[in-house]
Amino acid sequence: MSSYDLKRLEIAIQYIRRMSEGKNPVSNRPVPENEVLANVNVHRCLKFIDEVLTDVHKNGGSVGLVSQKERKPRVPVSQTFPYEILDKYEYRQDQQISYLLRQLEEYLPEGSKMPVQATLITGWLREKGFLEIKAVNDTGRENSVPTGKGQDLGIYDERAGVYPNEYYRVFYNENAQRFILQNFRQILTEGEAIREKNRQERKSSPSPAGRSRTPSGPRPQESAASPASSGSSRPAPSSSQSTGAREELPQEYYEMLTQGWQSADEDTPW
Repeated sequence: MSSYDLKRLEIAIQYIRRMSEGKNPVSNRPVPENEVLANVNVHRCLKFIDEVLTDVHKNGGSVGLVSQKERKPRVPVSQTFPYEILDKYEYRQDQQISYLLRQLEEYLPEGSKMPVQATLITGWLREKGFLEIKAVNDTGRENSVPTGKGQDLGIYDERAGVYPNEYYRVFYNENAQRFILQNFRQILTEGEAIREKNRQERKSSPSPAGRSRTPSGPRPQESAASPASSGSSRPAPSSSQSTGAREELPQEYYEMLTQGWQSADEDTPW
């Protein structure tokens, strides 16, 4: 079993995470889009490295096989999440799911990281019919966009990037954000089951092209009714979005890493 310096691991994770978000790893500032940083496979690779390094760090910097006796049973995040922090939420601007989670992370104890992934939330929203997978032109790439039901809730999208690296950014207005927080416990509980079901479906799929991109079977009935929509079904982005969230690449790229995709280049492992 090998071991690595935890401080260096923390810095490496920080740098990789910044690059995967389209930022300069040293200054943490957004960088202009270019052919490398805008490449979807580069972002999938960086996210994959981020997950590996994070797991190594959680393991105390050790790498190697762990015996069954040493393994601790995994406690679902739905049972450990501090739901009381949701009471501190205040609407700031229309934003993507990843930025909403970063805002919630501010309410956690100092030094704590947000234990919830954006894909857990978007997977639940797809299962409930608020999001769906849509192809971007003829590029072969796909990511989530709001359905009519999602637009009524306050979810809207906008196209970004330059062909063939176009993609959709998905934003949530105040109404949609509050709906997510009101159903947060249900999302974490059901979202883990949905993600595990999708994972098993991908394992049983004979080829990447045949992988299921959307949950199969009838949608379970929602336990919470959608709050009334504030504004039109596709509201215009607020002026406060011109900086910050809009400068960075979308969480939908990272979502493809765990939800499955059909790569445009068959030779790439990402």
